[in-house]
Amino acid sequence: MTVKDIFQKASKSRLLSTPHVSKVWELIQDNSLFTKSPDHLQQMRRQLTRESLLFFKQRSDYYAQLFERLDIDPKSAGVEDLARLAIPSDVLRGEGHKSFLIPDVEPEGESFSSSGTTGRSPVKLYRSPLDLAIMVKANAFLFEYVYGDVLEEGKGIALFMAAPELRHRLSFVAFVELALESKGIELIYGMDLEEGVEGDRPWQKLTPNTKRIMRFLKSKEEPKLFFTAPAGVYLLAKKMQDMSWSKYILQKLATGSPPLRLGKGGVVVTGGGTKGFADLPPYDDIVRIARKQITARTKKGEVRAAPFMDVLGMTETLTALIDHYGIMEKVPYPLAEVFLVDPRTFEPLQGENEEGVLCIFNPFTTSWLECFYPGDIMSSKPSDRYYGKEFMFQRRLTIKEGWELQRACGGSLEEMIRGRRQGA
Repeated sequence: MTVKDIFQKASKSRLLSTPHVSKVWELIQDNSLFTKSPDHLQQMRRQLTRESLLFFKQRSDYYAQLFERLDIDPKSAGVEDLARLAIPSDVLRGEGHKSFLIPDVEPEGESFSSSGTTGRSPVKLYRSPLDLAIMVKANAFLFEYVYGDVLEEGKGIALFMAAPELRHRLSFVAFVELALESKGIELIYGMDLEEGVEGDRPWQKLTPNTKRIMRFLKSKEEPKLFFTAPAGVYLLAKKMQDMSWSKYILQKLATGSPPLRLGKGGVVVTGGGTKGFADLPPYDDIVRIARKQITARTKKGEVRAAPFMDVLGMTETLTALIDHYGIMEKVPYPLAEVFLVDPRTFEPLQGENEEGVLCIFNPFTTSWLECFYPGDIMSSKPSDRYYGKEFMFQRRLTIKEGWELQRACGGSLEEMIRGRRQGA
């Protein structure tokens, strides 16, 4: 679907006739949320949380029975209740997500999967047209806040080191393409997806498409937006750094680079983690090495170190957390309830400088109660920005910790399983 298709279908959603979804749809169009105070937004999220739980209670017997068994009253629910309701992402692997969708979930949406680089069944999730429209709006506003400027309609060009086929598989790729499409910014995919069969085992691999990458390098459009995994920008910078003198001259004549010039407002946007590269240097070193080969300019035309943004987005969340290297750590969308829980007690942490298990609840998602533990250890620090906190990724949970997390969610999971059996 194109952005136009998504918004046309979203505008016809039956759910827009409900007060909660109507309110969400209005709020999601409002980028002044980023100017509100942390206290004001916290109150808004608390109210939205209660309205969201009430919405799911009214539309799904499963959620109604779950709240009753866990003694959760939507009218007074808080973060402590969300910590009890959250499910580990592992539950969403394979077809697990289907159990959590509301019975009358709206059709004609899209399904996305995680990359599968862990070697396990990927996390899968269905997104209705309305949820897709909310995803595009919310993430585009969040991106521009962290970027520090509004992307002008129809100006600029983007290179994404991914294959076009991944647009319909990976939510991060879909988010980037749809957000850029909504702004009328051309997106070039820099990779091809090759597929084959060896023996009885299918395989896939990504290979660079030199012709399309060259088109991006030669383009005079500004700004240039370069989307890649951290490994991609690191390997590109290393390749430029280690280039022989003769190759350097030839490439310079052919493309004008190195250095890769992103022009006014240009930025490197990383996402997707290590993607199986076990020997990547720390992110600070990747930025340092890459900045020797990639330059950008301020709006006034002054040369500066290429800005770096990093996106922490999962298949199971409608909105991402994004940082701007050296300027701000990762910040969530204003209406997303993001908090840390104590890894021993799984109680929400209330302090200012904390480290714990990340929990995300998006009260604006309409197809399922999007409250989950993605399996990351994060830390937080106070911030004078709209959210009042910024988050730093520390590490993924170990397998042992992951099992403990599942056991910690056992009360809820047991209730869910019991509820499904009774409802079966």
